[in-house]
Amino acid sequence: MTVYGRMYLIPVFLIISIPIAGAAIHVAPSGSDMNEGTETSPFQTLGGARDAIRMMKQAGTLPDGPIEILVHPGRYPVTKPVEFSAEDSGTMDAPITYRASETEAPRFSGGVVLGGGSVLEDPEVLMRLPESARGNVVTADLAAAGVTDIIPFELGGFSSGRGFKTHPAPELFVNGEPMVLARWPNEDYVYTGEPTGPQTLRTWDNHPGSPEGRFKFKEERPARWVEEPDAWLYGYWFWDWADSYEKIERINLDTGEILLARPWHGYGYKEDQPYFALNLLCELDAPGEWYLDRARGKVYLYPKEPLDNAFVELSIAPFPLVKTEGLSHVRFQGLLWECGASDGILIEGGEACRLEGCTLRYMAGNGVEIRGGSRHAILSCDIHTLGRGGVVVTGGDRKTLSPGEHLVENCHIHHLSRIDHTYTPGILINGVGHRVRNNCIHDVASSALRVGGNDHLIELNEIYRVVLESDDQGGADMWGNPTFRGNVYRFNYWHHLGNPDRATGIAHSMQAGIRLDDAICGTLIQGNVFHRCSTAPTLFGGVQIHGGKENTVEGNLFADCAAAVSFSPWGEERWHAFVEKAMDAPEINSALYLERYPALASLNENHDINTVRNNVILRCESLFLRAPDGIIAENNTELPTGSELPEHTAGRLRWSEEEANRLGIGEIPFPNIGLYEDGWRVLRDGNWSLRTSTP
Repeated sequence: MTVYGRMYLIPVFLIISIPIAGAAIHVAPSGSDMNEGTETSPFQTLGGARDAIRMMKQAGTLPDGPIEILVHPGRYPVTKPVEFSAEDSGTMDAPITYRASETEAPRFSGGVVLGGGSVLEDPEVLMRLPESARGNVVTADLAAAGVTDIIPFELGGFSSGRGFKTHPAPELFVNGEPMVLARWPNEDYVYTGEPTGPQTLRTWDNHPGSPEGRFKFKEERPARWVEEPDAWLYGYWFWDWADSYEKIERINLDTGEILLARPWHGYGYKEDQPYFALNLLCELDAPGEWYLDRARGKVYLYPKEPLDNAFVELSIAPFPLVKTEGLSHVRFQGLLWECGASDGILIEGGEACRLEGCTLRYMAGNGVEIRGGSRHAILSCDIHTLGRGGVVVTGGDRKTLSPGEHLVENCHIHHLSRIDHTYTPGILINGVGHRVRNNCIHDVASSALRVGGNDHLIELNEIYRVVLESDDQGGADMWGNPTFRGNVYRFNYWHHLGNPDRATGIAHSMQAGIRLDDAICGTLIQGNVFHRCSTAPTLFGGVQIHGGKENTVEGNLFADCAAAVSFSPWGEERWHAFVEKAMDAPEINSALYLERYPALASLNENHDINTVRNNVILRCESLFLRAPDGIIAENNTELPTGSELPEHTAGRLRWSEEEANRLGIGEIPFPNIGLYEDGWRVLRDGNWSLRTSTP
């Protein structure tokens, strides 16, 4: 717990208790839903077990006590969503548990297995391939694999006119590695030429842009795409934090223009913005690239190595693999969901459902989404290799400040944002009163956390290698509402953020550990470690505060950052205009908010005033960037360059309790940050893994 003024930590390490089952039902790939559900006569699907429980409830033969559905190892094809409703619920004293029967995780797949294929010999198709690829590309027939309905190509992105949501998309995986849809350039980006529409848009620095999707191209390469039937571009068209996919309508070689199909990008287009082209058969020229020929019903792959013993799978399920509505007191343990062309698991309403020790991977969309309900928990799960974000959590009521109490704990969430690169974080939380703790989040193109709402607790998480591409972002990002209050970030380790080595063409200077953007107020940032979170030249520090006030940054360590805390002050006029009607917003109860957050009574006063105190600054170039007048800065210690708390070879800090006490940061529980061992997770040879194996 935390007593403000001094911190006390009680580690919250989950103890898993599985009650003795009142009944056991078996599911196996070799079973049948016409069977009895016994060990020797198992069902074949989760739906079969679910229906058996429904029938027992209706007949009044449901045994007392908890019920276990033992799911045996193997691959379970998912051809339609597995749906659960309120009638499938357990109770607090008698939960229903679907769990792995053995140490090998059962695999629920939304994909179809393709054979090794044959070398592409169709002369018409070969002529469209780059010469270097001919003889190296293999093909597989989708009809022969049982696929007759092929998902159309349509993608979105944060500012797409097609909507910022999961757009189902088939993907090809070889031995679990996602192949790259044929593109140019094969790595990095090229840059737009001058927009040719009316230049009526202006950036903050008066750079002109156009609302219309047409621009000059700088390279000769687009001439090769003229005959492509379904060519698309992906890019950051106006701002380096707002991406979208844009369909090419026409390429005008006479004028050197690319004309994009409507609907256009929401923010418009300007010159020198990064983009690449994709879904181009004529660009299938590198090992690891693939193309889906929808007209012929064929998959073409330029393999990285011979496919003789490879497991090749195409995701085809354009729906969440599991959907629950109103479900309560049901647990899923040790199961694996993969290869979905959309999202993984959708939980709507209900209460106290739990995912424990599960794996979600190889999806085109999000891993898990919780919409409403209360007290759902995602515990000790591995969530990775996704086209969008890891976990999306919404719950609680901002009007009444009633907490949703959802929990994400001890999860390893990584390698996300493969399709939609921005605003698809490891964990996105909205609403009131959720907890995010002891997770490890890394390798994300934008933020690890996106937070909206009130009274959330984010603690003991390790976050690194995020904000790898997007600009004007933080490892944790909040935005745009001065009534978001009561949020706490404590005891987290933020390190090696952004792209400081300029390893790709997308490398920016506005990336931070925690970013409070556009009037975020009343946030406590306490006892965190910010290590290599900003690199000169930069506009951001380890913490970036843009226009907000009454935020407290205290007791943190800032190490090897260009600056500890940066500010973008708004000034009185802009502040007053922004907050003038904030307390009249229909989604809040102003009287309740004034009672819960008394500082809101003076919301219009003391703009840009924040508190930074009792922090230790180690090997940073400066304490502040652009600090406003009136900032409350107390007892911050800037240490000279030295060898205190050096880095491991891999870059993580070598934490010494003795040295931490000497530096005045001994209350940061550094050894307790990140993943921990429990009934589902184990540390083997220095790497965290689940006790249920994932073949």
